[in-house]
Amino acid sequence: RPVPDRIRPPRLPGNRVVRRRQQATTIISVSNVQTRREVPSVRANAQKFGAGFVLLVAIGSLLLMLPYATESGDTTPWTDTFFTSMSAASVTGLVTLETQEHWSFFGEVVILCLIQIGGLGFMVGASLVLASLRRGRSLRDTMMLQDGSPTLTLSEASDLSKRILRFTIVTESIGAVLLTIRFMADEEPHIAIWYGIFHSISAFCNAGFDLLGGFRSLAEYNSSIWVNLVIMALIQAGSLSFMFFSDIRKERKWNRLALDTKLILVSNLTLIVVGATLFLTIEWNNGLASTPDWAKPMSALFQSVSARTAGFATVSFGDLHESTLFLWTGVMMVGGASGSTAGGVKLATAAIVVIAVSSTIRGQPEAQAFGRRISPSLVFRAMAIIALFLGMFFVISFALAASEDVISNNDFSFIQLATETMSAMATVGISTGITPNLSDLGKIILSFAMLFGRLGPLTAVYALQRRSRPARYRHPEATIRLG
Repeated sequence: RPVPDRIRPPRLPGNRVVRRRQQATTIISVSNVQTRREVPSVRANAQKFGAGFVLLVAIGSLLLMLPYATESGDTTPWTDTFFTSMSAASVTGLVTLETQEHWSFFGEVVILCLIQIGGLGFMVGASLVLASLRRGRSLRDTMMLQDGSPTLTLSEASDLSKRILRFTIVTESIGAVLLTIRFMADEEPHIAIWYGIFHSISAFCNAGFDLLGGFRSLAEYNSSIWVNLVIMALIQAGSLSFMFFSDIRKERKWNRLALDTKLILVSNLTLIVVGATLFLTIEWNNGLASTPDWAKPMSALFQSVSARTAGFATVSFGDLHESTLFLWTGVMMVGGASGSTAGGVKLATAAIVVIAVSSTIRGQPEAQAFGRRISPSLVFRAMAIIALFLGMFFVISFALAASEDVISNNDFSFIQLATETMSAMATVGISTGITPNLSDLGKIILSFAMLFGRLGPLTAVYALQRRSRPARYRHPEATIRLG
């Protein structure tokens, strides 16, 4: 029966039913189906980050091979350009060619761009990954992390990136102005400005590249209070991460700070004080012999700050005692804070292992610090990262010793090769002076060490986090004899 008009629903645009008889064998195909875009995941972003870093090194190496990049106009061998590009992009600071004497202004600009892109890019990328991992506390975040999906929204990631960029530009600009003022006393204005910009970016990014010549780093200013304090402040600003300073600015009270921030603050201060004290004691009449007595404490403090992350030096590391080099190998391995421009296993990672050992000695069933309990899974991850780093250090040190001692017959001591290896893996840049004399195979081995040191620890953190699964059952305990 037809429906009266008064109760028939109004016809809306598009609200129309089309009836058409179809044959039984007719196939209806829908064309131009829009495929859904895959949601970007942490895994995909990590792969892009690694690929982008390798591409950056390749482009930098090609640019440095151009005749315009050298003072003489000659082409630089590819092993040296690749090594320099890797060292700059990974903000290490090891060099086979003297930066100021070999490279032209164009080459210096290329190196500075590699330092800035490598340092800032890693700080932003690492901060985004670590922020995503830190968000994985709820069930939803945990499932998303295990699936490789992001826990940060696009707006949150964009806001964090902008704040890091603003923090970097402001800090580097202040450092460039302060250093330029000091360099004005020794150089012409345009050179002083370039030196101020270059060394400010190099210090903040913890790169260790300098333009003062002679492979002497900042030894020319070993007694300059102005240069020492500005460089140390820039190094600390870059090595402690934006997230560290953001938490301090936001909370402002000790009891409200995150445990991560407390661990970084305490461990950083402890390493600086202990390192400076030991360096001053051991090298007073050796490495610091040419430094005025009043400036020796400041110089020791500078080496302690720089050796863990940046690679600048105001003394010759080739003249130091082997005991100091051995001590500095451990200092370099620790590095700076997570999400910073620094390398190494990171401060919080080392602090967690120390806390776990201390808690075990005191008979506590779990690791505890500042009234907070550290989960066993976090302790295991920290131990795994350090174990992987030390294992790779053993392999690379053996390979470098074999290439230089067995294949190339270079007369290098093992402590020199071990220091060089750790300096490359921790992306520090300190050298005893043997880097320019390494064989081509040795340069390639150290380049791989720098690549591993830049991407290895962060990759391990992400991989261990993704593999974390709640246990469905527990095996019976077994007794094992220790000691």
